[in-house]
This record gives sequence, C-alpha cells and structure tokens, in this order.
Amino acid sequence: MNLSTQQLTISFPITESNRNKAKQFAQTQSDSEKYLQVYHNTLAVLVTNNYLQMLDVSTSLQQSYSWNAVARVSTNIADLNLPGKGHLECRPILDAEETCYFPKDTWNNRIGYVVVRLDKSYKQGTLLGFVPQVSSTKLDIKQLQSLDELFVALHSNETVVQLSSWLENIIDEGWRNIESIIGRQAINPMFVFADISDDDENYQKIEDAVGQLYATQNEINKVDLDSEKALIHLLKNTSNEEIRWKAAELLWEINPENPNGAIRKAVDLGIHFGENLIALMVAILPKPDGSMAILVRAYPGYNTNYLPQGLQLTGLDAAGNSFFTVTSRSKDNYIQFKFTAELGDKFNIQVALNDVSITENFVI
Repeated sequence: MNLSTQQLTISFPITESNRNKAKQFAQTQSDSEKYLQVYHNTLAVLVTNNYLQMLDVSTSLQQSYSWNAVARVSTNIADLNLPGKGHLECRPILDAEETCYFPKDTWNNRIGYVVVRLDKSYKQGTLLGFVPQVSSTKLDIKQLQSLDELFVALHSNETVVQLSSWLENIIDEGWRNIESIIGRQAINPMFVFADISDDDENYQKIEDAVGQLYATQNEINKVDLDSEKALIHLLKNTSNEEIRWKAAELLWEINPENPNGAIRKAVDLGIHFGENLIALMVAILPKPDGSMAILVRAYPGYNTNYLPQGLQLTGLDAAGNSFFTVTSRSKDNYIQFKFTAELGDKFNIQVALNDVSITENFVI
C-alpha cells in the first residue's frame, strides 16, 4: 500500500492481533461502558503506532500510560510514548461521529493529538488529522489539521526530557550519573578532604550533619538507626522542603543509588561553551501530595573547580516566561534553584554565558 502524509486521511487495517490486545485490556474493566472505552482507546493507539512505525518514528507501547493497568482503570487515556519526544494522544471516534472527546486527563503532558476513526467492524482505523493542543472536551473533526503537521511536529529537533520516567529508571539519552561528568570536588566540596582515604573523618562529618538536621526538627525524634536509614526516615516524615533536600544530599554521599532519595542526573554542556566546562544537573524528589520537588544546578565540568563568572541559569515556563534566574559569581562551585511542579507541567532550563546559550526542555 502506497501511503503518503500528503493524503487527507490515512487508513490502516486493524489486525486480529490488535483486536485481541484491545480485548485483553478491556476484559479487566468493571462494566460494559469502561470495557468499550478501553477497547476503543487501545485500538486507536495501535493504529497510530502502525502509522508511525511506517514513518520510522520510534515508539514504545510499554512506556505509554495506556499500557499501564492502573492508569487504564482510573483514567480515560489513549497515549503512545515516543522516546525522547513525549506522549502523543490517540483519540478514537466511531464510524458516524463528527466530534471527538478529549478528557481533561489528557490536556497536559502531550506533544499533540491525533484522531482515529474506527469502523463498525473494528477492522479498519483511519487517521483523520492532528492538533498540537486542546483546551476543551470536544472538537469538531473539521477543525483538525493535516497529518502533515503531525509529521513536522514529530521530526522537529526539540527533545523533551521526561522527568517522571526517571522514577521508573527510564533515563533520557545524554543524561548520566553525575560522577561521570562532574569532578567529586565540585559535586560536594564539604565532604572532600586533603586525604580522601580518611573514611573515618568523612563518616563522622556525615554523622554530625545528620544529627544537626534532626536537631532542627522538633516534631521528629531521631530514630535509633544508622545514618542512611535515619535520613530515609527524615525524608518520609518532615514537611520542610529545605530539610528534605539536605537529607537527600547527605544520602547521596552515603548511597547515591538508594531509591528512597532524590534521583539526580547530569548532562555535559561543554560542547556549547568552548573552553568553559559546564554541566547541568537536575534532581527530582517526589512529594507526598503527588507533585515533584526539583533541584536544578549548573556545575563546572570535570576537573574544573569553579564556574565562569556571569553564567546565567534560568527557568522558563511553558509560555516562555522566566520564573527564576541565578547568576554565577567568581569562585562559585555551582549555582542552583529549587521549585515544585505538578504532573504534566512543562518547563525549560536555559544556561547562558555571554552570547551563547543552550536550552533543555522538560516535562514532569
């Protein structure tokens, strides 16, 4: 079949295997209405997946929210994950329908929306068009843009880092463990000594720091545990965000791989700034209310002790408005900013020096 993105619509056969997968997901639902919702959503995702694979666009069904059993029960979602780009929502409509429903659950954390018409026999799906964003629950299919616009959006150079995926150990390309990018002296000078083999001195300094953290939290008694477990106890029980971040940093010193602490990754920005070695670190710390505490730092690169003076670290919201800017001084080991974001929030982090800047794009 010769298919082109120049066509008004594109149709694909729905295979028996596709229908069986949709039936498998639907059979676990509580009633007939939910059964049909999941059945239709799954078929729409599979039709879109077939289309994108034809275009050699990388997709991941397993990393899609719609492939999560809990998400299928609690929400009305039909997303397809595109690694390194984000989640594309694939909304189904039936044979005679002229409007498409967009649940509020899908209004955020999407790189765009396609509408897929399913025929009565569920043997063919037709991609009708694309919209980059929605702000209402219903859209007339006459308002859909051409599938050409989807093709343009998917082949743009913008890469979005999906921070919530880090919690599942799905790490975006280029982001690595901080030690491989930033020298130990720069990561945390407090715990580096002239004789780095003096483990007893390091241990005592960490023990003292843990005790000082507990001393500031009158409502939380220090439990009779080793430092690592005591820090985890503090992370889970204090509501003070500054104390939580200090506990997370101490936990990084003891066991940076402990899953109860904040997850931190870094990317090397050196290629953009010539002789100035610069790295960007982002750390995420889930909060009890479901939001995400975020720590952003700019560090000097490996074997460099200080940032260049005048380096700017800026946070931009989805509309491009700045919500923080921090500027390095002489002999700064790093500059940083902390903030909180909700699931689905999009933001950009810009690092700039003189007339050179680089922007990284994020979604929670």
